[in-house]
Amino acid sequence: MPEGAAASPAGRLVARALERLAENSRDLWLPRAVPRRPIADVRPLEFLRDFVARSQPVVLTRLPADEWPCLDRWSEAYLLEAVGSAEVSVSVSAAGLGDFVDEAGRFVKPLEERMPFRDFWAWLATGRAPAGGGQGVPYLSRQNDSLREELPGLLRDVPAAVALGVAAFGNEPEAVNLWVGDERSVSSCHKDHYENLYTVVRGEKVFTLLPPSMAAFLHERRCPPAHFERPPPGARDGQSALVVVPDGDAPAGGVPWVPVDVAKPDLVRFPDYARACAVRVRVRPGEMLYLPAMWYHQVEQRGLTVAVNYWHDMQFDHAYVHHRFLRDVAGLDAPDVEGEEAAGDGEGPASSGPGPPGARE
Repeated sequence: MPEGAAASPAGRLVARALERLAENSRDLWLPRAVPRRPIADVRPLEFLRDFVARSQPVVLTRLPADEWPCLDRWSEAYLLEAVGSAEVSVSVSAAGLGDFVDEAGRFVKPLEERMPFRDFWAWLATGRAPAGGGQGVPYLSRQNDSLREELPGLLRDVPAAVALGVAAFGNEPEAVNLWVGDERSVSSCHKDHYENLYTVVRGEKVFTLLPPSMAAFLHERRCPPAHFERPPPGARDGQSALVVVPDGDAPAGGVPWVPVDVAKPDLVRFPDYARACAVRVRVRPGEMLYLPAMWYHQVEQRGLTVAVNYWHDMQFDHAYVHHRFLRDVAGLDAPDVEGEEAAGDGEGPASSGPGPPGARE
């Protein structure tokens, strides 16, 4: 709620209602642990009824190798042979966080650099940037259909679409993205307007998940946008360090974003988060997480990790209506700003498609 709003009688009523919302979400919505089901045992009707319609995450295990050749094929040697010369867009951040709120309260996007996949892989594996490059943490995390657009040579190793998702969501994937990074890269807490089927091929992903009803407790704020850049040659710090530069085309009011590290929340800085409820889930090779649309999530990795995800358009139905109402009640959406959700709740700060370059999963 806006600061001081709870002091009025109406504000106290809203505060009590939000307390009850937190309790009901914890007791009736958030699972104590994300369920795990062998994908062969889950029929489309069951998936739709038990998970999609109820907005419940689930980990689908034992993905069949004949439908997912990548599980056996995607070794370092195979990837370099198949797509080593392909040009890819690499997100580079100072310490592994891209699209996050820094200590100065700015929403900072990563630097994007183009290079052959083999140069990116070598940088990730050895820690040594390509010749002429500088410091930073590389992460292959560009959205906008990155697997189909930038690395079509790998499409033969993954299904064009997940049949279970097509049947349940009623549409084909809007985007198929490839994610390659290591334990340094973290996707800060955010939510997407996509149904998400997220498959781990190598390594391990750790998701911290919060239902959409937690919006009121995440201290979302409007932040002036900025981005990482490398300093020009001859600068005091040389070309190694990244610097934060304000955006020249800042949207009115700033970018709405969650500043809380939900894996290690600072309750002194963010006391409202004490009322939030979250669940952590590990996704391992050969497993797929169904992440329902509008669920907040922060994503970490264990070791060098390769993953593929499928975004399907969500239905803007009763769930979306209720979520917008909650945001209005909690004071998160300025009533005089038209198009608020398009400005802040997609995969990026101004998303008309699958999302701009960045590190959001």
